[in-house]
Amino acid sequence: MIKFKHKIKIFDTTLRDGEQMPGVVFKPEEKVELAIKSSEFGCDVIKTMPSVSDSEASLVKKLSNMGLKAEISAMCMMKKEHIEKTLNCDVQRIMLFTSVSDLHLEHKLRISREENLQRALEALDLAKGHGVKIDFGFEDATRADMNYLIYFINKLSKDVEYFFPADTLGCLTPSQTYDFIKKLKEECKCLICLHCHNDFGLATANVLAGLSAGADSFSGTFTGIGERAGNSPIEEVCIALKYLHGIDLGVKFDKLKEICSLVEKYSGVSIQKHKPIVGKNVFVHESGIHVNGVIKHTRTYENFDPEIVGQKRKFLFGKHSGSSGLRFILKDFNPSEEEIKKLLKSVKNFSEHNKKSLSESDVCELFKTVSGSVSNEKVT
Repeated sequence: MIKFKHKIKIFDTTLRDGEQMPGVVFKPEEKVELAIKSSEFGCDVIKTMPSVSDSEASLVKKLSNMGLKAEISAMCMMKKEHIEKTLNCDVQRIMLFTSVSDLHLEHKLRISREENLQRALEALDLAKGHGVKIDFGFEDATRADMNYLIYFINKLSKDVEYFFPADTLGCLTPSQTYDFIKKLKEECKCLICLHCHNDFGLATANVLAGLSAGADSFSGTFTGIGERAGNSPIEEVCIALKYLHGIDLGVKFDKLKEICSLVEKYSGVSIQKHKPIVGKNVFVHESGIHVNGVIKHTRTYENFDPEIVGQKRKFLFGKHSGSSGLRFILKDFNPSEEEIKKLLKSVKNFSEHNKKSLSESDVCELFKTVSGSVSNEKVT
Protein backbone atom coordinates (compact mmCIF):
# COMPACT_ATOMS: atom_id res chain seq x y z
CA MET A 1 0.00 0.00 0.00
CA ILE A 2 1.34 3.44 -0.99
CA LYS A 3 1.14 5.98 1.83
CA PHE A 4 1.71 9.72 1.44
CA LYS A 5 1.77 12.67 3.81
CA HIS A 6 1.33 15.07 0.90
CA LYS A 7 -0.66 15.23 -2.33
CA ILE A 8 0.82 13.50 -5.34
CA LYS A 9 1.09 16.06 -8.12
CA ILE A 10 0.18 15.15 -11.70
CA PHE A 11 2.43 16.66 -14.36
CA ASP A 12 0.55 16.41 -17.67
CA THR A 13 2.98 16.30 -20.59
CA THR A 14 0.41 15.49 -23.31
CA LEU A 15 1.03 18.82 -25.04
CA ARG A 16 4.81 18.35 -24.95
CA ASP A 17 5.95 14.72 -24.88
CA GLY A 18 2.63 13.53 -26.28
CA GLU A 19 2.97 15.75 -29.34
CA GLN A 20 6.46 14.37 -29.95
CA MET A 21 4.81 11.13 -31.10
CA PRO A 22 5.59 10.83 -34.83
CA GLY A 23 2.84 12.34 -36.96
CA VAL A 24 1.10 14.17 -34.10
CA VAL A 25 0.61 17.94 -34.36
CA PHE A 26 -1.95 19.72 -32.19
CA LYS A 27 -3.42 22.95 -33.48
CA PRO A 28 -3.16 25.93 -31.08
CA GLU A 29 -6.90 25.94 -30.37
CA GLU A 30 -6.75 22.19 -29.72
CA LYS A 31 -3.95 22.68 -27.20
CA VAL A 32 -5.98 25.37 -25.46
CA GLU A 33 -8.97 23.04 -25.17
CA LEU A 34 -6.84 20.14 -23.96
CA ALA A 35 -5.16 22.38 -21.37
CA ILE A 36 -8.55 23.53 -20.07
CA LYS A 37 -9.81 19.94 -19.85
CA SER A 38 -6.60 18.79 -18.17
CA SER A 39 -6.90 21.53 -15.56
CA GLU A 40 -10.58 20.73 -14.99
CA PHE A 41 -9.73 17.05 -14.57
CA GLY A 42 -7.31 17.94 -11.81
CA CYS A 43 -3.80 17.88 -13.26
CA ASP A 44 -1.52 20.14 -11.25
CA VAL A 45 1.00 21.08 -13.93
CA ILE A 46 0.73 21.23 -17.73
CA LYS A 47 4.06 20.88 -19.49
CA THR A 48 5.00 22.68 -22.71
CA MET A 49 8.10 23.51 -24.76
CA PRO A 50 7.99 27.07 -26.17
CA SER A 51 11.45 26.88 -27.76
CA VAL A 52 10.02 24.59 -30.47
CA SER A 53 8.80 27.59 -32.50
CA ASP A 54 7.64 31.21 -32.21
CA SER A 55 4.04 30.12 -32.59
CA GLU A 56 4.48 27.63 -29.75
CA ALA A 57 5.95 30.36 -27.57
CA SER A 58 2.93 32.56 -28.27
CA LEU A 59 0.61 29.70 -27.36
CA VAL A 60 2.46 28.99 -24.11
CA LYS A 61 2.23 32.67 -23.15
CA LYS A 62 -1.50 32.56 -23.83
CA LEU A 63 -1.93 29.42 -21.68
CA SER A 64 0.09 31.04 -18.89
CA ASN A 65 -2.27 34.00 -18.77
CA MET A 66 -5.58 32.12 -18.97
CA GLY A 67 -5.92 31.77 -15.20
CA LEU A 68 -6.06 27.98 -15.26
CA LYS A 69 -5.93 26.18 -11.95
CA ALA A 70 -3.06 24.05 -13.29
CA GLU A 71 0.38 25.65 -13.45
CA ILE A 72 2.00 26.02 -16.86
CA SER A 73 5.52 24.63 -17.03
CA ALA A 74 7.99 25.03 -19.88
CA MET A 75 10.73 22.54 -20.68
CA CYS A 76 13.93 24.28 -21.73
CA MET A 77 17.35 23.30 -23.05
CA MET A 78 20.36 24.68 -21.19
CA LYS A 79 21.03 27.53 -23.62
CA LYS A 80 20.83 31.25 -22.83
CA GLU A 81 18.53 32.06 -25.75
CA HIS A 82 16.16 29.19 -24.88
CA ILE A 83 16.02 30.18 -21.23
CA GLU A 84 15.27 33.82 -22.08
CA LYS A 85 12.59 32.85 -24.59
CA THR A 86 10.98 30.55 -22.05
CA LEU A 87 10.98 33.14 -19.27
CA ASN A 88 9.27 35.61 -21.61
CA CYS A 89 6.27 33.24 -21.82
CA ASP A 90 5.06 34.12 -18.29
CA VAL A 91 5.16 30.47 -17.21
CA GLN A 92 4.89 29.54 -13.53
CA ARG A 93 7.56 26.82 -13.82
CA ILE A 94 10.59 26.15 -15.97
CA MET A 95 12.26 22.77 -16.37
CA LEU A 96 15.88 22.64 -17.45
CA PHE A 97 17.20 19.29 -18.60
CA THR A 98 20.24 17.37 -19.75
CA SER A 99 21.31 13.79 -20.39
CA VAL A 100 23.21 12.00 -17.64
CA SER A 101 24.08 8.54 -18.99
CA ASP A 102 27.64 8.03 -20.22
CA LEU A 103 26.20 6.72 -23.49
CA HIS A 104 24.45 10.05 -24.14
CA LEU A 105 27.35 12.13 -22.88
CA GLU A 106 29.85 10.39 -25.14
CA HIS A 107 27.84 9.90 -28.31
CA LYS A 108 25.17 12.63 -28.26
CA LEU A 109 26.42 15.59 -26.23
CA ARG A 110 30.13 14.71 -26.61
CA ILE A 111 31.08 16.32 -23.32
CA SER A 112 32.48 15.05 -20.03
CA ARG A 113 30.52 14.49 -16.84
CA GLU A 114 32.20 17.54 -15.28
CA GLU A 115 31.36 19.80 -18.22
CA ASN A 116 27.77 18.59 -18.17
CA LEU A 117 27.39 19.53 -14.52
CA GLN A 118 29.05 22.90 -15.03
CA ARG A 119 26.65 23.73 -17.89
CA ALA A 120 23.72 22.80 -15.65
CA LEU A 121 24.93 25.07 -12.84
CA GLU A 122 25.39 27.97 -15.27
CA ALA A 123 21.91 27.44 -16.77
CA LEU A 124 20.44 27.32 -13.29
CA ASP A 125 22.09 30.65 -12.45
CA LEU A 126 20.52 32.21 -15.55
CA ALA A 127 17.05 30.91 -14.67
CA LYS A 128 17.14 31.87 -10.98
CA GLY A 129 15.70 35.10 -9.66
CA HIS A 130 12.86 35.46 -12.15
CA GLY A 131 10.03 34.46 -9.82
CA VAL A 132 9.46 31.04 -11.37
CA LYS A 133 9.77 27.61 -9.85
CA ILE A 134 12.62 25.59 -11.33
CA ASP A 135 12.55 21.86 -11.99
CA PHE A 136 15.33 19.79 -13.53
CA GLY A 137 15.04 16.78 -15.83
CA PHE A 138 17.56 14.01 -16.39
CA GLU A 139 17.30 12.24 -19.73
CA ASP A 140 18.33 8.57 -19.67
CA ALA A 141 18.74 8.69 -15.90
CA THR A 142 17.98 5.01 -15.41
CA ARG A 143 21.02 4.02 -17.50
CA ALA A 144 23.31 6.54 -15.82
CA ASP A 145 25.92 5.88 -13.17
CA MET A 146 23.97 6.16 -9.91
CA ASN A 147 26.78 7.89 -8.02
CA TYR A 148 27.04 10.54 -10.74
CA LEU A 149 23.29 11.09 -10.73
CA ILE A 150 23.19 11.46 -6.95
CA TYR A 151 26.14 13.86 -7.00
CA PHE A 152 24.49 15.89 -9.78
CA ILE A 153 21.18 16.16 -7.90
CA ASN A 154 22.83 17.20 -4.64
CA LYS A 155 24.85 19.93 -6.37
CA LEU A 156 21.64 21.46 -7.78
CA SER A 157 19.11 20.67 -5.08
CA LYS A 158 19.06 24.00 -3.22
CA ASP A 159 17.66 25.78 -6.29
CA VAL A 160 15.42 23.05 -7.75
CA GLU A 161 11.93 22.04 -6.63
CA TYR A 162 11.37 18.78 -8.53
CA PHE A 163 13.89 16.49 -10.16
CA PHE A 164 12.72 14.33 -13.06
CA PRO A 165 14.96 11.25 -13.45
CA ALA A 166 13.55 9.87 -16.70
CA ASP A 167 13.36 6.21 -17.65
CA THR A 168 13.79 7.45 -21.21
CA LEU A 169 13.83 4.02 -22.85
CA GLY A 170 11.32 2.45 -20.48
CA CYS A 171 13.89 -0.21 -19.69
CA LEU A 172 13.37 -0.71 -15.96
CA THR A 173 11.18 -3.34 -14.35
CA PRO A 174 8.91 -2.37 -11.41
CA SER A 175 11.31 -3.88 -8.87
CA GLN A 176 14.24 -2.01 -10.44
CA THR A 177 12.23 1.21 -10.43
CA TYR A 178 11.47 0.72 -6.74
CA ASP A 179 15.16 0.24 -5.91
CA PHE A 180 16.19 3.16 -8.13
CA ILE A 181 13.79 5.64 -6.49
CA LYS A 182 14.42 4.33 -2.98
CA LYS A 183 18.15 4.89 -3.43
CA LEU A 184 17.63 8.44 -4.72
CA LYS A 185 15.31 9.32 -1.84
CA GLU A 186 17.82 7.95 0.67
CA GLU A 187 20.78 9.85 -0.78
CA CYS A 188 19.10 13.08 -1.94
CA LYS A 189 16.94 15.47 0.05
CA CYS A 190 14.73 16.47 -2.84
CA LEU A 191 11.34 16.04 -4.48
CA ILE A 192 11.27 13.46 -7.27
CA CYS A 193 8.76 13.25 -10.13
CA LEU A 194 8.64 10.00 -12.08
CA HIS A 195 8.79 10.19 -15.86
CA CYS A 196 8.40 6.69 -17.30
CA HIS A 197 8.25 5.59 -20.92
CA ASN A 198 6.39 2.50 -22.07
CA ASP A 199 8.83 0.69 -24.36
CA PHE A 200 8.30 -2.63 -22.56
CA GLY A 201 4.69 -1.95 -21.58
CA LEU A 202 5.67 -1.30 -17.94
CA ALA A 203 5.14 2.47 -17.61
CA THR A 204 2.07 2.32 -15.36
CA ALA A 205 3.54 -0.45 -13.19
CA ASN A 206 6.83 1.44 -12.92
CA VAL A 207 5.10 4.64 -11.82
CA LEU A 208 3.22 2.76 -9.11
CA ALA A 209 6.42 1.04 -7.99
CA GLY A 210 8.29 4.35 -7.90
CA LEU A 211 5.56 6.00 -5.87
CA SER A 212 5.66 3.06 -3.48
CA ALA A 213 9.40 3.68 -3.06
CA GLY A 214 8.85 7.32 -2.13
CA ALA A 215 8.65 9.32 -5.36
CA ASP A 216 6.59 12.45 -4.80
CA SER A 217 4.78 12.88 -8.12
CA PHE A 218 4.51 11.53 -11.63
CA SER A 219 4.48 12.76 -15.20
CA GLY A 220 2.38 11.22 -17.96
CA THR A 221 0.09 11.77 -20.92
CA PHE A 222 -3.56 11.13 -21.50
CA THR A 223 -3.99 7.83 -23.45
CA GLY A 224 -0.24 7.28 -23.04
CA ILE A 225 0.74 8.92 -26.34
CA GLY A 226 4.36 9.94 -26.81
CA GLU A 227 7.59 9.00 -28.50
CA ARG A 228 8.01 5.38 -29.62
CA ALA A 229 5.74 3.33 -27.31
CA GLY A 230 4.58 6.40 -25.42
CA ASN A 231 4.43 7.46 -21.77
CA SER A 232 2.69 6.38 -18.59
CA PRO A 233 -1.05 6.99 -19.17
CA ILE A 234 -2.44 9.47 -16.65
CA GLU A 235 -5.82 7.74 -16.59
CA GLU A 236 -4.30 4.36 -15.71
CA VAL A 237 -2.10 5.68 -12.92
CA CYS A 238 -4.88 7.73 -11.31
CA ILE A 239 -7.39 4.87 -11.39
CA ALA A 240 -4.82 2.35 -10.12
CA LEU A 241 -3.93 4.65 -7.23
CA LYS A 242 -7.57 4.94 -6.22
CA TYR A 243 -8.75 1.35 -6.63
CA LEU A 244 -5.55 -0.57 -5.91
CA HIS A 245 -3.98 1.68 -3.27
CA GLY A 246 -6.91 3.66 -1.87
CA ILE A 247 -5.35 7.00 -2.84
CA ASP A 248 -7.76 9.58 -4.23
CA LEU A 249 -5.94 12.43 -5.97
CA GLY A 250 -9.09 14.53 -6.01
CA VAL A 251 -9.41 14.37 -9.78
CA LYS A 252 -12.68 14.28 -11.69
CA PHE A 253 -12.70 10.74 -13.04
CA ASP A 254 -15.93 11.25 -14.97
CA LYS A 255 -14.03 13.53 -17.36
CA LEU A 256 -11.54 10.83 -18.35
CA LYS A 257 -13.41 9.42 -21.33
CA GLU A 258 -14.06 12.90 -22.69
CA ILE A 259 -10.49 14.14 -22.48
CA CYS A 260 -9.03 10.88 -23.81
CA SER A 261 -11.46 11.01 -26.73
CA LEU A 262 -10.31 14.56 -27.47
CA VAL A 263 -6.67 13.45 -27.42
CA GLU A 264 -7.59 10.63 -29.80
CA LYS A 265 -9.44 13.04 -32.12
CA TYR A 266 -6.80 15.78 -32.19
CA SER A 267 -3.77 13.49 -32.30
CA GLY A 268 -5.20 11.10 -34.89
CA VAL A 269 -3.91 8.21 -32.75
CA SER A 270 -6.72 5.70 -32.26
CA ILE A 271 -7.38 4.34 -28.79
CA GLN A 272 -7.13 0.56 -28.83
CA LYS A 273 -10.45 -1.13 -28.12
CA HIS A 274 -8.89 -3.01 -25.21
CA LYS A 275 -7.06 0.04 -23.82
CA PRO A 276 -7.44 0.01 -20.02
CA ILE A 277 -9.94 2.45 -18.49
CA VAL A 278 -11.02 4.31 -21.65
CA GLY A 279 -10.98 1.63 -24.37
CA LYS A 280 -14.23 0.82 -26.16
CA ASN A 281 -14.31 -2.78 -24.90
CA VAL A 282 -13.41 -2.21 -21.25
CA PHE A 283 -17.01 -2.40 -20.04
CA VAL A 284 -18.40 -4.54 -22.86
CA HIS A 285 -19.30 -8.16 -22.07
CA GLU A 286 -20.07 -10.98 -24.51
CA SER A 287 -18.97 -14.28 -22.96
CA GLY A 288 -21.98 -16.05 -21.48
CA ILE A 289 -20.22 -16.73 -18.18
CA HIS A 290 -19.21 -13.08 -17.80
CA VAL A 291 -22.60 -11.67 -18.80
CA ASN A 292 -24.32 -13.98 -16.33
CA GLY A 293 -21.95 -12.81 -13.59
CA VAL A 294 -22.38 -9.10 -14.32
CA ILE A 295 -26.18 -9.46 -14.36
CA LYS A 296 -26.04 -10.97 -10.88
CA HIS A 297 -23.44 -8.53 -9.51
CA THR A 298 -21.41 -6.01 -11.53
CA ARG A 299 -18.27 -6.49 -9.44
CA THR A 300 -17.92 -10.08 -10.63
CA TYR A 301 -16.25 -8.77 -13.80
CA GLU A 302 -15.90 -5.01 -13.28
CA ASN A 303 -13.55 -3.29 -10.82
CA PHE A 304 -15.74 -0.19 -10.67
CA ASP A 305 -18.82 1.29 -12.31
CA PRO A 306 -18.17 2.48 -15.90
CA GLU A 307 -19.92 5.79 -15.22
CA ILE A 308 -17.08 6.74 -12.87
CA VAL A 309 -14.77 7.27 -15.87
CA GLY A 310 -17.47 8.43 -18.28
CA GLN A 311 -18.03 5.02 -19.86
CA LYS A 312 -21.14 2.84 -20.24
CA ARG A 313 -21.71 -0.87 -19.73
CA LYS A 314 -22.77 -2.84 -22.81
CA PHE A 315 -23.68 -6.41 -23.60
CA LEU A 316 -22.85 -7.89 -26.99
CA PHE A 317 -23.89 -11.30 -28.29
CA GLY A 318 -21.98 -13.77 -30.39
CA LYS A 319 -20.20 -17.11 -30.54
CA HIS A 320 -19.49 -17.22 -26.79
CA SER A 321 -22.87 -16.00 -25.56
CA GLY A 322 -25.18 -17.89 -23.22
CA SER A 323 -28.91 -17.99 -22.61
CA SER A 324 -28.96 -15.88 -19.41
CA GLY A 325 -27.85 -12.76 -21.28
CA LEU A 326 -30.60 -13.23 -23.85
CA ARG A 327 -33.22 -13.67 -21.15
CA PHE A 328 -32.00 -10.51 -19.44
CA ILE A 329 -32.34 -8.18 -22.42
CA LEU A 330 -35.56 -9.85 -23.61
CA LYS A 331 -37.29 -9.88 -20.22
CA ASP A 332 -40.00 -7.50 -21.47
CA PHE A 333 -40.83 -10.00 -24.23
CA ASN A 334 -41.18 -12.89 -21.78
CA PRO A 335 -39.59 -15.42 -24.19
CA SER A 336 -40.13 -19.16 -23.86
CA GLU A 337 -37.20 -21.57 -23.35
CA GLU A 338 -37.75 -22.85 -26.87
CA GLU A 339 -37.47 -19.31 -28.26
CA ILE A 340 -34.31 -18.64 -26.25
CA LYS A 341 -32.71 -21.87 -27.52
CA LYS A 342 -33.46 -21.11 -31.13
CA LEU A 343 -32.36 -17.49 -30.77
CA LEU A 344 -29.05 -18.49 -29.16
CA LYS A 345 -28.35 -20.88 -32.03
CA SER A 346 -29.08 -18.11 -34.53
CA VAL A 347 -26.84 -15.66 -32.69
CA LYS A 348 -23.92 -18.11 -32.63
CA ASN A 349 -24.35 -19.01 -36.31
CA PHE A 350 -24.44 -15.34 -37.30
CA SER A 351 -21.34 -14.56 -35.26
CA GLU A 352 -19.31 -17.47 -36.64
CA HIS A 353 -20.20 -16.76 -40.26
CA ASN A 354 -19.85 -12.97 -40.09
CA LYS A 355 -17.01 -12.71 -37.54
CA LYS A 356 -18.84 -10.05 -35.57
CA SER A 357 -21.11 -9.62 -32.58
CA LEU A 358 -24.70 -8.48 -32.32
CA SER A 359 -25.85 -5.50 -30.28
CA GLU A 360 -28.80 -5.63 -27.90
CA SER A 361 -31.03 -3.96 -30.49
CA ASP A 362 -29.84 -6.44 -33.14
CA VAL A 363 -30.79 -9.33 -30.86
CA CYS A 364 -34.25 -7.86 -30.22
CA GLU A 365 -34.87 -7.63 -33.96
CA LEU A 366 -33.59 -11.17 -34.49
CA PHE A 367 -35.86 -12.38 -31.69
CA LYS A 368 -38.94 -11.15 -33.55
CA THR A 369 -37.99 -13.35 -36.49
CA VAL A 370 -37.15 -16.35 -34.33
CA SER A 371 -40.26 -16.07 -32.16
CA GLY A 372 -42.39 -15.89 -35.29
CA SER A 373 -40.86 -19.05 -36.70
CA VAL A 374 -41.32 -20.87 -33.39
CA SER A 375 -44.97 -19.87 -33.31
CA ASN A 376 -45.46 -21.13 -36.86
CA GLU A 377 -43.88 -24.47 -35.93
CA LYS A 378 -46.33 -24.79 -33.03
CA VAL A 379 -49.29 -24.06 -35.32
CA THR A 380 -48.28 -26.69 -37.83
